[in-house]
Amino acid sequence: MRVLSSLCAAAVIAVAVTASPDALAQRNRGNDNATTVVVIDYQRVLTESAIGRDMQARLQAVRTDIQTEAQTLAPERQAIESESQRLQAATRTLSPEQIRDHATWGPQYRSLAERLQAFQTRSQSLEGDLQCTQVIALRDFDNTISPVVRGVMEGRGAGVVLDSRNVQLTLPAYDITTIVIQQLDQGANTRALNVTRRPVSECQAPAQ
Repeated sequence: MRVLSSLCAAAVIAVAVTASPDALAQRNRGNDNATTVVVIDYQRVLTESAIGRDMQARLQAVRTDIQTEAQTLAPERQAIESESQRLQAATRTLSPEQIRDHATWGPQYRSLAERLQAFQTRSQSLEGDLQCTQVIALRDFDNTISPVVRGVMEGRGAGVVLDSRNVQLTLPAYDITTIVIQQLDQGANTRALNVTRRPVSECQAPAQ
């Protein structure tokens, strides 16, 4: 799955910014045409803003690193497959109970099972690292852009911003995507994102 696809799916529900009543009232005073809702295309923000492109580039670097590490597991996977085939051929006439209790085959099957479990755990850990890194990167992305989105929204006298993909029809004047991208690109602290590989443990709920 492409990084953008996985992130956009989460971005649809990631941000629904609501202005404070005081801020909204202040901006609505004297403005009879004040809007209450504006829309933003978060996919455009992800693909067109400097911070979105930077995040995707850094995530791709993490993905490449993890893929390279996963490739080092290939010899062990092949060895496990070969050992499994050997044991199955050698014990094809034995029942599971006979294999379990056999002095030779029992320990070899148990050893193979341990190797397979360790291999699967390592493979799942690598996949989990990538998923966790993406989740945290998106969270940091949302935290970075939200103040800009809020500022543009309040400047329009709006109290709610919606993802444009969830809205059937919008007049161009109510779409704040372009101005949000422009403001993000102009900010010294909103042009790049610190994305580093995160272990899956950071995204796992603590044990009860």
